[in-house]
Amino acid sequence: MSLEKAKELLEKEVRPALWYALEKNPKMASELLSRMFEEVLAVITKVDQDLSQRISELTENVNKLSKRVDDINTQLSQRISELTENVNKLSKNVSTLASTVGRLDRRYAKLEEVELRQTLRDLCFNRGFEADRGFIARGKPAVDVIITGRKTVALVEIAMRGGSKDIRQLLMASKAYEEIYNVKPNILFLLCVEEPDELTVKRAEKKGVVVTMRPGEIVRTMEKIEKSS
Repeated sequence: MSLEKAKELLEKEVRPALWYALEKNPKMASELLSRMFEEVLAVITKVDQDLSQRISELTENVNKLSKRVDDINTQLSQRISELTENVNKLSKNVSTLASTVGRLDRRYAKLEEVELRQTLRDLCFNRGFEADRGFIARGKPAVDVIITGRKTVALVEIAMRGGSKDIRQLLMASKAYEEIYNVKPNILFLLCVEEPDELTVKRAEKKGVVVTMRPGEIVRTMEKIEKSS
C-alpha cells in the first residue's frame, strides 16, 4: 500500500469508524487502531524496502561509474605516457638531426673556404704573386692568406659571409705584421664565400677593408697596386 492509499483509507474509512467506535464500542476502536497501525507499519516497511533497493541500485551505478572513470583515467594516463615518450624520442631525433645538419653545414663551409683559398693561391701563382698561410708570429693574430709581390703585401681573411669579427681579425693581424716585419700591408681583403650583408660591407669600407667574393678581384687589385708603386 502506498502512502496516498493509506491516507485515503484513513480519511474515508478509518477516521469515521474510529469516531463511531470510540463513542459506541471501545473494543471495536481498539481493533481499528490496531489495524490502522498494522497498515501504517506495512506501508513504512514497504517504503523502507523500496528506498533500500533504490539506494542499492544507485550505489551500484555509482560504483560502476567510478570504475569506468578509473578505467578512463588509466587509459588516459597510459596514452599520455606513450605520447610523452614519443615526443621525447622525436625531440631527441630532432636534436640529433639538427646537430648533424649543423656539422654538415660547418663542414660544407670549411670545404668552400678551402676551395676558395686554393683558387686564390692558384691565381696568385699564375700572376707571379706568392700566397702563403697567414701565420705571422707565435702569439700574434693570424689571417688565412698573406699575398706578397715585388712591392706589395696583402692580408686576406676568408669567411662564409664575413662579419665584424673577421674585420677586427684583419686589423689586428695588419698591426701585428707591421710590428714584426716593419712593413705595413698595402691592402686588406675580406673574401666571402656567400654574399655579405650591406652592414658588413659598410663597416669594412670604413676600416679600409675590401670585401669581395671573387679571388680574381684580389689578384687584379694587387696588380694595379704593383703597377702604381
